[in-house]
Amino acid sequence: MQRTRQLLAGLAIGGLALATGACGSPVTDTSNAADSTRTARPTAGTDQTGAKAGDPPMPKPPATTAGPLTRKNLPAADRLGAGFKPYTEPDQPEEGFVSNGQPVRQRDPVEVAASIVPLGCPGVERLSPLPVPANALEQTYRAPGRQAAVALVLDYRSEEAAARLVDGLADMLARCKQPSAKAKLPTARTVALVKRPDAGTLLDSRHDVGPGATPGWWDETVVRDGRRVGLAIVQRGTREAKLDHGALADYLRTLITR
Repeated sequence: MQRTRQLLAGLAIGGLALATGACGSPVTDTSNAADSTRTARPTAGTDQTGAKAGDPPMPKPPATTAGPLTRKNLPAADRLGAGFKPYTEPDQPEEGFVSNGQPVRQRDPVEVAASIVPLGCPGVERLSPLPVPANALEQTYRAPGRQAAVALVLDYRSEEAAARLVDGLADMLARCKQPSAKAKLPTARTVALVKRPDAGTLLDSRHDVGPGATPGWWDETVVRDGRRVGLAIVQRGTREAKLDHGALADYLRTLITR
């Protein structure tokens, strides 16, 4: 369902635009959630919307801004690690995604709130849903070796809602614990190492364990300032140095308040 969700879940090996997955967790609805996509380029056997006869119309390419949010609120690629560059996702008509030709795109706020929920963590589905932002803007990145990264800036209607996002995500990640040595896992499970330096900052590093576990780690940095939340998650190989969470957190905080 969501490319960002799959990256956040640690499933983005080989690219950001991957097979669709089910949501699996509710989100708080919002009345003015924005469309995240626009019209596909026509191909043979399609109409001007890019859809085949009888198919639902394709969505529209996403805008490069979201409400007051612009690319200035998102991190430069080189601040996420050596070799990272902005990455423009290609069209994925079979998934209903149409590229805008830019690495920065408006996201549907409801979809984003679902995409942040960590997968493979027991009990997460019983927790309160994450609050839906009023506006969401995303940038994607790629580095040699096909490491991927995603950054988001979320604009909420209140400071209380923004704070609930950080606290709620921390509560979910607390469920992502290392299983016991005797546990017989049927599928891979996410394990997260979590730190809360202060109420407005959440840092975690995730990896998979169990059958079908994806190799590597995903370092996530989340910061809040007022009604805005900035989030970056960066993929790294098992032998690569861990991201400097503190430096990135300070940097993200300067960006989201612009």
